[in-house]
Amino acid sequence: MQTQRPLDEHYLNEGSDWADVATALAGIPSGSRSSGKLVMIAGVLYKFKSNLTELEIATGQTTLASAITIADSGVLYGAGNVEDALAEVKTQANALQTAVENLGTVGQTVYTVTLPASGTVAGRVSGAVSGTNYPTGWTLAADSSVNLLITHTLTGRKIASVNVFEINGSDERLLVPFSSAYTGVLNNGLTVKIEGIAPTTLALRIELFFNL
Repeated sequence: MQTQRPLDEHYLNEGSDWADVATALAGIPSGSRSSGKLVMIAGVLYKFKSNLTELEIATGQTTLASAITIADSGVLYGAGNVEDALAEVKTQANALQTAVENLGTVGQTVYTVTLPASGTVAGRVSGAVSGTNYPTGWTLAADSSVNLLITHTLTGRKIASVNVFEINGSDERLLVPFSSAYTGVLNNGLTVKIEGIAPTTLALRIELFFNL
């Protein structure tokens, strides 16, 4: 009445919007159809096509994603409409993003320990700061005068290899394993023992490679 547009009995379904296109087509007799005849379906205005067997959205209407059904021939979604299908995609995208973000920590294989210059292993350890010179949660300790103990938090992961660099100003020299870098590397649970750590008094950067 407010629009001064006469409504026939099939514009609505007993005073309410038709639930969906299929319900409207099933409920409107063929003899009551005409090209351009308006039908309100789930808040969206539709009209009959000229063939009188199909409905299309009337010009200028905004379609609700929840009102658009999908024919999922590839069985890609559990949803039956566009909005629910998009929700499924969003959920999967969020899960993938979380997995990618976690790759930086879960899949990390190389960790660095930096030891300040000192003539003894104990001196190096006492000058190292957690979170700055080595990962937070790890502990460093001197084992005898030449061995270094590194206790990490990587449960179930074993040391694969160790590189030791001698730092001289801006220059870093890669030392030779089992010679000038160290004499041996032992793995015992969460503790890695580096035996005969480089005898130089210069600062050291130690790269620890762990398996996945």
